[in-house]
Amino acid sequence: MSCSFIRVRRGFTLVELLVVIAIIGVLVGLLLPAVQAAREAARRADCQNRMRQIVIASHNYESANKRFPGYAGELPPLAVNIPGAIIRTDKRGVPWMVQIMPFMEQSQLSVNLGRICDTMPGATPVPVADYKYIEAVVPQFYCPSRRDSKSYDLVSPFTEKYGPYGARTDFAMSGGAAFTADVTLAGIDLQQPGVWQVGIKTQMKEVTDGTSNTLYLGEKAMNPLRYKNGLDYGDRVPLAGYPEYSAAANSYVRFIARGTEHDSASSCMACHDFGSGHAPGWNAVMTDGSIRTVSYNADMAILKAVASIAGNDIGSLDN
Repeated sequence: MSCSFIRVRRGFTLVELLVVIAIIGVLVGLLLPAVQAAREAARRADCQNRMRQIVIASHNYESANKRFPGYAGELPPLAVNIPGAIIRTDKRGVPWMVQIMPFMEQSQLSVNLGRICDTMPGATPVPVADYKYIEAVVPQFYCPSRRDSKSYDLVSPFTEKYGPYGARTDFAMSGGAAFTADVTLAGIDLQQPGVWQVGIKTQMKEVTDGTSNTLYLGEKAMNPLRYKNGLDYGDRVPLAGYPEYSAAANSYVRFIARGTEHDSASSCMACHDFGSGHAPGWNAVMTDGSIRTVSYNADMAILKAVASIAGNDIGSLDN
């Protein structure tokens, strides 16, 4: 007589299953921050690459025109006192972002935005058929850590002129070094001009502090609650520009005035200053095209030195 044995497989008990689930939860909790950090590092690198492309296009513009892109008949930025500023309405045109588009494979968009600017000045409404140009996105002008490359809501008076949506920029040219007696107040006073100046376009020879020591482009500070709704005073104007509007340049020109900071919903910095959505610091591109990630705790004297083109106070962001 033969005997046979049947092996009974033992399953997980409830306690063992709960332990396994708990271990998996701990591992996910440990890995998730690392994954998020890796993704943000990739976005920050992408952001830097986009900024570098902008400055390369600006260099190509300078080579062709013997001046950097810049002033286009705008009023001085809102709440910025610029002694001796001369508003040149005869220079009215499209802002610096549109000026460099032909060097970013966006010639047709540049032509159409220029046409709109020339034929529909001031508050003249843009035909609905031209909304597509106001909404046209140039990905290099967006930081992926902050928002997607798309058009966002416009608010009055821009909706009356341009329609409901407009493309934006997360980056701003340096307007120079400025002073404020109270960082909680909006007004600032220009001390030393930057590459972007009211009334003129800067020539390379005017950057006497040296191109490697002079800030050209940086990420602009923004209120994170207003990335997409058009309510941020420093983000209201679409790429198309609006030179007659008193706060137009605030959307694409910034100053070293109060310092810099990680985007915050409770500060005055979104109108005039540099900042970003990156935790380690904000990205800055010098006039020679070199790029830095600058700490939010960087010394103000150094920041002001690099913001000016001819302050004879050479600073370095290398340390």
